[in-house]
Amino acid sequence: MHHHRKVKARPQAAAVNGALARVSRHNSARVSRGWIAYGALTAAQSPAFAAGVETRLRTSSRDQLLRELRNDLSYARRQPPGSTQAIQLILNAASADSARANHAGRRYDQIARSSNAGWIRSSARRAAPVRALTSTQDMRERLQIGALTVRPLNDAEAFGGRRFWDSLAGRDVSAPGARGRRERRDYASVTDHMLTIAALVVLDAESSERRRVSALLNEPLTQTCLEMQRLQLRQCASVSVDASERAYCLARHGLSGPGACFSSMVR
Repeated sequence: MHHHRKVKARPQAAAVNGALARVSRHNSARVSRGWIAYGALTAAQSPAFAAGVETRLRTSSRDQLLRELRNDLSYARRQPPGSTQAIQLILNAASADSARANHAGRRYDQIARSSNAGWIRSSARRAAPVRALTSTQDMRERLQIGALTVRPLNDAEAFGGRRFWDSLAGRDVSAPGARGRRERRDYASVTDHMLTIAALVVLDAESSERRRVSALLNEPLTQTCLEMQRLQLRQCASVSVDASERAYCLARHGLSGPGACFSSMVR
């Protein structure tokens, strides 16, 4: 009887181990750069912010505006009218993505606390955000975004919207709630990195300002947070003894922890 239970648990252990392996392989710096780029392109969908950047362009030379964006991280927040709307878009996206990661984390935490192998199997299948996705032409087209390409303020499934990633993956689930949309001032620099890149996108200057964009994508607070979660995930997994403990590691440091990194600027 004992042998029968061990054999039955193998598929569940394999599911958890596979999810843990996929999450453990990520490169923290690349994930951080992708997140900053995503926030920047989301901010660039703000009509008010884009209009504000264009207003500054009319009252100043292009070279002067680019110099300001090159030398002053807070310029895009302070000077172009409309930055409040762009910040709101960033915070909405951060809140939704954090809620999505926390939801997946809670599913794996429930798996970790359950001793029922059949329930673990069905729960692992429902915790789909950890599943690797196959890139399709439609996905690639929806990820090719310029300034004012979509309207995430009105369309939850648009790039930067609350349901974008679920829609991209073909998941029919409720959109994560847009909770906690006020900005944490001690993490305003994260938002400023995104806003500055967004302004360069609006100006169609991301290519000519490639060095500045690359430097802005290396946002230290987000990179440090994600790297710490990756290290803790590996340490946790290294001392785990079974699938339940590994599911806990995945929930805590593979999903919920990074989700908190993404929403660090939101309170």
